[in-house]
Amino acid sequence: METGILGFIGSKNIGDYIQTKAVIDLVGSKNIKILDRENLDKYNDNVIKTIINGWFMESPENWPPSEKIKPLFISFHLNPSIEAELLKDESLQYFKTHEPIGCRDIYTRDILLEKGINAFYSSCITTTIDRDNYLKSKTQSKGIIVIGAFDRLKPTLDYKSSFKLLLSILKYPFKKIDYSLKLFKFNRHLMNQDFKIKRYNQLTKKPIKSHNEGLKLATEMLQKIAEHEVVITSRIHAALPALAMGLKVVFIDEGLDHVNHKHRLSGLTNYFTCVNLKDFFMINLDNIPAMDKHKVQTKKIKDTISKFLIQ
Repeated sequence: METGILGFIGSKNIGDYIQTKAVIDLVGSKNIKILDRENLDKYNDNVIKTIINGWFMESPENWPPSEKIKPLFISFHLNPSIEAELLKDESLQYFKTHEPIGCRDIYTRDILLEKGINAFYSSCITTTIDRDNYLKSKTQSKGIIVIGAFDRLKPTLDYKSSFKLLLSILKYPFKKIDYSLKLFKFNRHLMNQDFKIKRYNQLTKKPIKSHNEGLKLATEMLQKIAEHEVVITSRIHAALPALAMGLKVVFIDEGLDHVNHKHRLSGLTNYFTCVNLKDFFMINLDNIPAMDKHKVQTKKIKDTISKFLIQ
């Protein structure tokens, strides 16, 4: 039987395919089929065992998945913006049928437990990534890579409604000033460090058009992370793979005050050094601790997926 693995065509976030790549690394690249995360209800081929992980979802009207999908829920995140849709009776019955539900964060676990669903905290599947799979050479990894350290602060316009657009236009110049000042201070601070600094962008300018493109971008980003000894980021799927590879991780939580972001991080921030910008300036980058609290959950993820595939 083929194994279904989720991808997200149309995403502008390479992190979505970092999660896809992490699953492929565990189950192997043979006899797999990548299914679009947002259209699982439309699957109408042979019955397929499928790893259901990641952020759900942009299109809640397309939930629950097809009956031809036999799911394993692991590292599943239910986003607060659509929780009302995914907690309707039909969806709760679906969860009940396929419990236990392995949850990427404490928030998702707790909200499902409140609804009477057998759920547990699994952490994120990207904590299983092996550095050896992405090192191009055996030279010693060194230096710092900065990945989206202030992405969340960068101002954008909200086109969801006329009111929100007007509000975002009014706020834009103030947010722009705040973003620019913090980024300037951050970059000036890094210039004074005795480290080689490289930067990488986890966000793409255009939507990812195919699973192959997404996997290629994810592989390139993981290779870049593997070359370094420290990652500074505000992106979960830069922080967690780096953690899995044994890098020292500094997670800057600037711009992550919204409830959607806070819930995504619940349980995960215990794995790495998490600071605001003011506290970041106080850190000695030579003495960042390398952490391994994630390893207990990592073993459980691997064991759970292995058992699922041989059933």
